[in-house]
Amino acid sequence: MPANQGYHRLSYLCCLLLVCRLLVPCQNPVLAQNDPKTIVPDLSNELGNKYYDAVDYLLKNPWMADTLLMEKISPDIAFSIVIPGMMRYSTLRELVESRPIRALYIQSGRKYSYYATGRFQMKASFAEQVERNYVRLKMGPYKFWLSNTNKARAERAKRLDSEKWQVRYLVIFIKIMDKRFAHIKWKNDEDKARFYATAFDVGFNRDERTIQRYMTGKVPVRKTLARKSKQINSKYRTGDVAVWFMINDGHRFRPEFMLRGDNGSKEE
Repeated sequence: MPANQGYHRLSYLCCLLLVCRLLVPCQNPVLAQNDPKTIVPDLSNELGNKYYDAVDYLLKNPWMADTLLMEKISPDIAFSIVIPGMMRYSTLRELVESRPIRALYIQSGRKYSYYATGRFQMKASFAEQVERNYVRLKMGPYKFWLSNTNKARAERAKRLDSEKWQVRYLVIFIKIMDKRFAHIKWKNDEDKARFYATAFDVGFNRDERTIQRYMTGKVPVRKTLARKSKQINSKYRTGDVAVWFMINDGHRFRPEFMLRGDNGSKEE
């Protein structure tokens, strides 16, 4: 075969491979609807039934979205914050692990305040932090007893046992975050959801730069902070799950969608 003929054939094959690469889309990345530059991993094979059970639970409890709307909070962003925790929820774990530690928290104090409870898997330490900010910022009518006493801890634990109070804590958390980080210009709702979900997981008392470092994995992560969900056997973090929810299911909890009754039968 002449040298120039082999060269032209090789060039033709290279061009053909390049064209095929451009025409066949990548299977892993998923583009955010509001910003084509926002890419998240494809979690469709990672999340499992726990994710879909959590979304279904939210759809079957429309009072949660209604409560958020009355507080002028977008339900899609709010639910993106707690959806990773909802995937970790287990009735059995609640009885076997959380209940005994709850009793220790009430009797022995804050060193046992890191147990997670309820559908949103909120911790007593998180609730106390929310309450302190709420009182300090004079945000509303609720009265919280902030002293470190058995009675105060018992009242807090009782509130955490209530789904209505978990939604209220979520509302207050979002309002605190809106105040603390009002200076940030979000690229889109997915960007905000990733930041808020990470702050919810690692502690919203942290500064902006630290939360962003947890988002990107540039700091060592303890098992209790920005952890890989036990139900997500992969490398993906809380913020990735929040964004995945926003892109794939968040629209089901937006006001215009809910008013059409597309998320289920409309209640009387």
